Order: sequence, then C-alpha cells, then structure tokens
Amino acid sequence: MKGFYNNYLANNLYFWVFGGIAAILLVVSFFIPPIGAITPGALQGAAELFAWATLGAVIHAIDLNKTATLKRGETELTIGDKKE
Repeated sequence: MKGFYNNYLANNLYFWVFGGIAAILLVVSFFIPPIGAITPGALQGAAELFAWATLGAVIHAIDLNKTATLKRGETELTIGDKKE
C-alpha cells in the first residue's frame, strides 16, 4: 500500500480534492437533521465524488505510463500497455 500511495496518490490533486470533499459530505450529513442518519442523497453524492477521485488516480497513472485496471464484478477494464 505504501508503494501505491507514493506512486499514485501522493501528488494526485484530483484524488485528494474529490476524496476530501466526499468525506466532508458524509461527516456533515451525519450531523444535519435527522441527526445520526446519512441520507441516500448524501451517499450517492459521496459515491460520485469518490468515482471522480478514482478517475483522477487512473488518469495520473496513465500520465506516468503505468497500467491501470478497474474491476467491478465480472467486468474488468485495463488501461495501459498490459499484454495478455
């Protein structure tokens, strides 16, 4: 995990901005009435912001000529020059 952080996330502004805003959204929505309940809208907004953060990390990996793989269920998307 340390190598991943140093290579992709340490200088990735998109990841930190969108990830930070999503985390703040979740924390703030916890304290807005009804207190203690995170609304589905806040969860959806945070998920979309985390998706943008992930996209920023993938773009940063591509800029560094690295291979990026996204997996969701049985679907796998590889970006880069990975050979089969």
